[in-house]
Amino acid sequence: MPLKIERAPLEQMQAVLPQLLSNLSIARAQIAIEQIRSHLQTRPRDEILFYLARDVPISDDVASQTSSTASLIAALIAIRQPGINSNAASDVVTIVHAGFINAPLTDGNADILAANANEQAKAPDTAAIISQMRCFVEKDFYRLGIRFAQWATEATDQQAIEALQWNMGLDFNQIATLDYLSCDFISNASRESHESPDCQTEDLLHFRALNWGDSTEMSAFTRLVEQTYEGTLDCPSLANFRTTAETLGGYQTAASFAPHFWYEVRQNADSDQKAVGCLILAEHPPTHEEEALAPSNDASQHQDALLDSNSRGAAPVIEIVYMGLLPAFRGKGLGQRLVEQATQVARSRGGDRFILGVDRQNQPARQIYQQRGMTTVLSETVWVKRVTAAAKTS
Repeated sequence: MPLKIERAPLEQMQAVLPQLLSNLSIARAQIAIEQIRSHLQTRPRDEILFYLARDVPISDDVASQTSSTASLIAALIAIRQPGINSNAASDVVTIVHAGFINAPLTDGNADILAANANEQAKAPDTAAIISQMRCFVEKDFYRLGIRFAQWATEATDQQAIEALQWNMGLDFNQIATLDYLSCDFISNASRESHESPDCQTEDLLHFRALNWGDSTEMSAFTRLVEQTYEGTLDCPSLANFRTTAETLGGYQTAASFAPHFWYEVRQNADSDQKAVGCLILAEHPPTHEEEALAPSNDASQHQDALLDSNSRGAAPVIEIVYMGLLPAFRGKGLGQRLVEQATQVARSRGGDRFILGVDRQNQPARQIYQQRGMTTVLSETVWVKRVTAAAKTS
C-alpha cells in the first residue's frame, strides 16, 4: 500500500483523536488527552509532534481535501520534553500514542477523516505500515535533535496484540512494568508539622539536602546515584539507554521537581562520613477536584494519576522518585528509614500521602512499601529506544 506520511498540523489532531484512542482503556485515554492538554497550556505548541499516514498523497490545502484524497491509515502523537533550561526542549520525546485509525468519523470533520469503506475492508499489511511510520518518524526526530524516546503503555498483561505490534514495530525496548503505589497516613501535626525535612530519622540516618550551587557536590551526587544502580532491581536495563546524568536531568525537567528534597544519605551527621545512599523526592502541588488527572513527563511518568478526588485540592503529594543504597548497606532495614523520611517530608508540607512507582521485579522494595500499607492503583509498561539516523524500512 503506497503511503503518504507527514508531520501534520495540530488542527487536524482533534478530529483524529477519538478514533486513535478508541482502543485504549478509559484511564489510558484520559492520560493521553491530559498529556496533550496540559502541554498546550504550558509549553510551545511546536513541541507536540503529530504524524499522519494516508494511503494517498495529500493536498497542502486541508479544506480542499475530499474523501478520495484523505483516507487516513494511522497516526502517532509525541511530545518533546522540556530541557533543564525550560526555554528550550530537551533531546527526549515521549510518545503519547500510536495506532491505526479504525473507522471514519461522520461529523463535521468528514472532509478530513472520510475514508473509503471498501479499502478499509481489505486487510492492510500492518507490519509494513508501522515500518514506514517508524522510518519517517525516527528520521524526523533525529533531524529535530531528539536522541531518546520513551513510551508508557498499558501493562503488558493488559495490552492488546495491536498495541504490542506498534511497540515492537517502532523498535521500542521494554525495560520494565511498573506498579504505582499510594499510601495515606494520619498526619501528626503536634509532633512533626514544624520538623525540618533535613533531619535525622531515629538517629539512624542523616539526610543532607544537596547544595545545587556547588558543582563539585553535584558531580559527587551523580557518582553516588550511579553506585546505587549496581545490582539494582528497578529498571536495570535503563542504564543501557541513558547515562546517570541524563536520568537525573530528566527528573529535573518534571513539573514536580523539588530541588530542596534531593538528599545525600549518611549514617550520621559527621561531615567526614561517606554517603551510603540517596533519596530523591518530588512535590505535586494540590490540584482542583474538577481538573483531570495530570501525568508527569518522564519514563516513570503518570504518577499524578494517583491523585484521587478525595485528596485533590487538600494538600501537596510527595513522590518518591528514586531511593537507593550502596550494595554494602542493603538488607539492613535502611530502606524503611528512607520511606519514613518521605513521610516526614510530606507531613512537613501539610500532606498526608506519598506515591511512587516500583518495578514489579523489585520484590525487596515492594516488601518495604507493602509494610507501609501502600497499595497498587495503576500499572504500566515502560518502553524506550535510542533515536538514530539509520532508520530503515523492512
